[in-house]
Amino acid sequence: MYAFTRSSQFLYFTFVLFKLFHLTTSQLVGSITQSTHIPYELLVLIRNPTNQTISILAWNNVFDYEVPLPVSLAIRDDQGHHIRMATMYAMRAGMSNTDFHHLEPHAVLSRGIDLRSLIQVVPEGRSGNITAALPGGFTGKSHTGNWTVPAAAMANLSADPPRLGDFSAAGLQDISLSARRLALELNFPIFDNDGVVNPKPYDPPGGIEIDESCPVLNGTSMVDILSSTGIYANAISLAAKDRSSALFANYFLSRGRQTVQRVASSVQKAISGEGPQIGVYCLDVFSVCGRNPNILGHTFTPPNLRPAEVVMCSTARRLPRVPWPCSSHPGKQIGATATHVLLHLILTINSMFPNAITGSVYGSGSCQLLKNSHILATEKNPDSYAQLAMAQWEYGLGGRPYNGKPCPPKLGIIPNIQ
Repeated sequence: MYAFTRSSQFLYFTFVLFKLFHLTTSQLVGSITQSTHIPYELLVLIRNPTNQTISILAWNNVFDYEVPLPVSLAIRDDQGHHIRMATMYAMRAGMSNTDFHHLEPHAVLSRGIDLRSLIQVVPEGRSGNITAALPGGFTGKSHTGNWTVPAAAMANLSADPPRLGDFSAAGLQDISLSARRLALELNFPIFDNDGVVNPKPYDPPGGIEIDESCPVLNGTSMVDILSSTGIYANAISLAAKDRSSALFANYFLSRGRQTVQRVASSVQKAISGEGPQIGVYCLDVFSVCGRNPNILGHTFTPPNLRPAEVVMCSTARRLPRVPWPCSSHPGKQIGATATHVLLHLILTINSMFPNAITGSVYGSGSCQLLKNSHILATEKNPDSYAQLAMAQWEYGLGGRPYNGKPCPPKLGIIPNIQ
C-alpha cells in the first residue's frame, strides 16, 4: 500500500501554540513532497524541532503501522471539495507502550504514500488539480527521559466488568503540526491495482448487513449487538434535539448540534437498511485483530468497488451488551460493551461520513475535555458520540425500549463510562 521514496529537501514553517487539556503543546513541523519519478507517490516528513522527546499516539494516523491505510492526508479537488479516501480505522481497548512513536529531539519521521491506494474516487473538479494536506496535529506527550504508559490507561478486558483503558490517565496533550498543503496536477482517472478505472462514488444500497458466519458468543449474537447499537443511535438523537441537555453539553459544543443529529440519523437509517451497504464481519482477512491484543475491531473503506466493512474482533464480541438504565450503583464504572465498539466503528465509515470522523480520543473524561481542543474537532471524534450515547442511556434518557423514570447524575457529574 505504501512505497518509500527519497527527498533531498525538508520544508519548515512557522508554527503557533495551542492548548488541550489545559497543557501547553509541543510543536512538529512537516512537509509533503512529490516524487520526481512517480507522480502519484508522495513523501511525508515530520520533524521534531524541540529539545524534548515527543511521543505521538500512533492510532489511525501517519505514525500508525498496524493498519494498512491509516488516515494520513486530506485530499481536496480544484473546487475545494474533499475527495473520499480509502481508509482503515482500528479501535483499541487501551494504550500500551508500543502504541507510541517516539520522535527524539530533531528526529524526523519519513513515510511514503502512494495516492493510488488512497484516493477512492476521481476528483469531481474539472481538472486533475488537487491538494494534499497533513492534519493540524496529533495527540501525544512531550517529555525528557523515558516515559511509559500509566497502568490506568491500559485495558483489562478480563476484569468484572471488563475495563477499557482510561485515556485521560495518560495525561496526553495536543501536539500541533505546521505544514503547508501540497498542490498537485495529476492525470486522472487514477487506476487501482487491478487496472480498473475508479468511477464516481459507488455505494450500493442496503445499509448494514451482518455476515451469516458470525458466531454467537456468550449468548449474544451480532444481531443483538446491532439492535443495541440502534438504541444508542436513538439516544444520541434525543440528546442532540434537547437544547437543555446537560449531557450533550458535556461532549459537544452547541454549534455541533446539527452535525450530531445528522450522524445519529445516518446510523439509524443504516441499521434499518437504508444508505450505503456496509458489511459486518467476524472473520478478519487482514489479520489486524491479531497484531495487537488491544485492537477490538476495525473498519475498511476499500479503494475499489466493494462496500465498506466492519470487522468485530473476538475480544469485542465477548464483551457484554448494554446494561439496563439506572441499574448501576452511583459512582460505579460502567464496563466495556460490544455495542460501544460497534457504534464506535460504524462512525468511522467513509461512505457514511466522508472525511468527517477521524479522531482517536477515547473515554468519558477525555471526550469531555476534547471540547477545549483547537486542533481536534469533537464532531470528528467517534467516541464522543459513543460516550454521549452511553451516558444518555445509562441515566434513563435514551428513550425506547426503556420507559422508566430517568436517573440523571447528581450535580451533573458523569462517572467513568468506558
